[in-house]
Amino acid sequence: MYKTKNFDIYELVHPRIIGSIGEHLAWQRLDALCLIDLDYIRDKWNDVIYINKGKNDSRGLRPPNDGDGAFYSVHKQGKAFDLVPRNGDTEGLWLMIYDMIQNGELKTFNTLEAMSFTPTWVHVANINTSERPLIITP
Repeated sequence: MYKTKNFDIYELVHPRIIGSIGEHLAWQRLDALCLIDLDYIRDKWNDVIYINKGKNDSRGLRPPNDGDGAFYSVHKQGKAFDLVPRNGDTEGLWLMIYDMIQNGELKTFNTLEAMSFTPTWVHVANINTSERPLIITP
């Protein structure tokens, strides 16, 4: 089981899930290659990136009945995260991740949501596609 060096479980998983199954099983619900990519992104960014900041944030692994996002969202599979740069440079983070995907620097993340739909965060995910990067719109 891989645990990130840059994020704790409460930043990655909705608190309802942790409360239901505990931290150990919550870690196991997350895709290990996505976690490795998260560490790589954070290290390259060289500043704090927030995922879940608040009590009920759903920016990482979401409960199955969570109203945030699509019903079949990869957030509910532990393969999508919404990243918020501390310095507010969302465009810079988006462009850096775009380049990382395009250049093959990331092991599994291959999808970004179009910047115009996520002006204050960067949605990064792994879905079943050979397109790198795949830019999605809601």
